Amino acid sequence: MESNHSPHSTRDATAAFEHELQDLVLTAFGHGAAVEGTWEIVSPAADAPNWGVTIEKDAPDDRRFEPTALEE
Repeated sequence: MESNHSPHSTRDATAAFEHELQDLVLTAFGHGAAVEGTWEIVSPAADAPNWGVTIEKDAPDDRRFEPTALEE
């Protein structure tokens, strides 16, 4: 699959994706969803790839858990 996107639009799209993914994961976690896991995403378009997504929880360094930060 060829791409006709400029490097600038590709960087913008990647930054937007990363922001939306972070927002999705943190919001889901804040609402009590089981965020850690593996999912298969099947594309409805024959020419588009399917995706495997794995989310793993990293142990925080020395941060203290502050549940009020998730409620803001």
